[in-house]
Amino acid sequence: MTLDADGAGAEQFMASMAEPAIAGYLSQPRYQYQLGFIGSVLAGAVAIRDRSHLFHLFVAREFHGCGLGRQLWLAARTAALVAGNTVGFTVNSSDYAFPMYQRWGFLPTGPRVEEGGVAWVPMHLPPCA
Repeated sequence: MTLDADGAGAEQFMASMAEPAIAGYLSQPRYQYQLGFIGSVLAGAVAIRDRSHLFHLFVAREFHGCGLGRQLWLAARTAALVAGNTVGFTVNSSDYAFPMYQRWGFLPTGPRVEEGGVAWVPMHLPPCA
């Protein structure tokens, strides 16, 4: 998501994904994380904020293309729906992940945004999609 390959200019974004920040998210009930393992190896993680925003979805490179991202998304989506989500979901998609989110039914809600050294496309998945 960073505009510069070495992350220059995206220090605040990078700090928001560092261990202390993640620990802070985990301590708040508004964030729901789920982990994906291949055997005993942590292969991915997903987080939903406020039962409606796909906040984090990461899969280790060696497991890209294996369907783990979709499995994590479906597990997180199901948990959010069971917890009462009726508004659908939003995500700020990187350019890399954009086609994947489109395949899952997310639609762009605005143009690509570049801010704070990162770029994303705001997207929405309508309820019951």
